[in-house]
Amino acid sequence: MIVLNKRKKTWEMYPIGSPKGALNTKRKPEFIGVLKFKENDEDGSISINRFVVKDEKEDKLYPPSKAINLLRSQAVFLAEKDEKLEAFLKQNNIKVRFTNICQHCSFEGEVTIINSDFSYRYHDQLICKTCAENTIKRELQLRGYDKKVFRNFKRVLEKTGSLDDVLEMLSPRFDPLAHTDLTLFDRVKVHDDKIPKIAMKRLKIPEEFKQVILDEKNQYLLPVQYLAIKEGLLKDENLLVVSATGSGKTLVGELAGIPKALNGKKFLFLTPLVALANQKYRDFKKRYEPLGLKVAIKVGMNRIKAKGELKLPNSNVQDADIVVGTYEGIDFMLRSGDSDALKDLGLVLIDEIHTISDEDRGLRLNGLIKRIEHIFPKTQIIGLSATIKNPQDLASDFNMKLVQYKERPVPLE
Repeated sequence: MIVLNKRKKTWEMYPIGSPKGALNTKRKPEFIGVLKFKENDEDGSISINRFVVKDEKEDKLYPPSKAINLLRSQAVFLAEKDEKLEAFLKQNNIKVRFTNICQHCSFEGEVTIINSDFSYRYHDQLICKTCAENTIKRELQLRGYDKKVFRNFKRVLEKTGSLDDVLEMLSPRFDPLAHTDLTLFDRVKVHDDKIPKIAMKRLKIPEEFKQVILDEKNQYLLPVQYLAIKEGLLKDENLLVVSATGSGKTLVGELAGIPKALNGKKFLFLTPLVALANQKYRDFKKRYEPLGLKVAIKVGMNRIKAKGELKLPNSNVQDADIVVGTYEGIDFMLRSGDSDALKDLGLVLIDEIHTISDEDRGLRLNGLIKRIEHIFPKTQIIGLSATIKNPQDLASDFNMKLVQYKERPVPLE
């Protein structure tokens, strides 16, 4: 059988062998063929303009007739409906059927035919069970979660059929109380601590930024925010902030970074994953462009190349006030000698800094922090983490003050 999958303006051809046993089984195509079509000006019909076969060594160009003969010789399945392609195949006596494939697998050069029982929604696409579960495991590892919690997120995945919903649960802005159908497992009472209640309006930050915070119903400092300010957040102190998810850590960095951005300095937000960078880029554009701040994004390789994520290309870092980047994207930029693009760097906020203990990204992040310290010695650096094994050691390694708040500021359900 041959699967035809649309890729922007071309169609990719995957010969994957017998249809028997193909459902929910990852297969490596014999080769990947790329079909480029041209349109007839008179009637709008299409015909093959180029047929290229890709293999591990080189790309080979074949006549269009070769592609047609291949399609006639096997059962052809389309991964999505397309009237012009269907008309072309019918005109050439090629019978066509339809199927769904995992788009994540296809970007990895493999094909998994899926059905509704073994597929999950992600950015208006379908991905297979293996890719969905591996994505959740990778996210949990990067955020420092114990492997045992995977079964809880797998339960949500099976219940909703949506990887989007599961990843949204891991977002810093996710409200578990608004989605108790997904999250309610147990109840833990709020800890009654002695941290004073400080109104946001008392902070010495630009009024326009203060109004953004107040408009989002942040009337008072949360405990971790108060502790960070007490330790010198607004006085250029380097901090390692360790506190539970949903405790207000991200706003800690913004309280220091946005005033600097409004004062002509750059605010750099670092995160390990492209999806998280894209999300934060959208958030910052919505919140801070009305204040006159330019927001840019700089990422490396994509984790899942979904349609929604591919629409955020790297933008002009040099002219930006706020730069959202992945560890890989910014590290590559600095190692390429392009540090001038981050001239006047005021604050670096490192989200998920516990990634430094990860086998894959840890060495890169360690080197990136050291490189930033060397190139921008006067820049304030803040690390954020929900959980970390030896916070005091990490804070000492990077000359940071440790801000640690172990309780939750709101009841947890």
